[in-house]
Amino acid sequence: MDKGGRILIRADERKILGLKVGTEFEIVRKGDVLILKPTFVDPLQVDGSHRKWSKEAFLDAREATFGD
Repeated sequence: MDKGGRILIRADERKILGLKVGTEFEIVRKGDVLILKPTFVDPLQVDGSHRKWSKEAFLDAREATFGD
């Protein structure tokens, strides 16, 4: 742990666990052991009928859709 209280998690462990920059953790204390549990936001479920989608739904989709 550094002076700022930050804990380093090795890159290979972050990759295995799917941790990204900004991941938040719940800290669970069991006796003298701390457990860091990542808190992942549940994905939104959207209506699959594209006829109900507005043009705004695709404003930021270019890179994901077309790879630009």
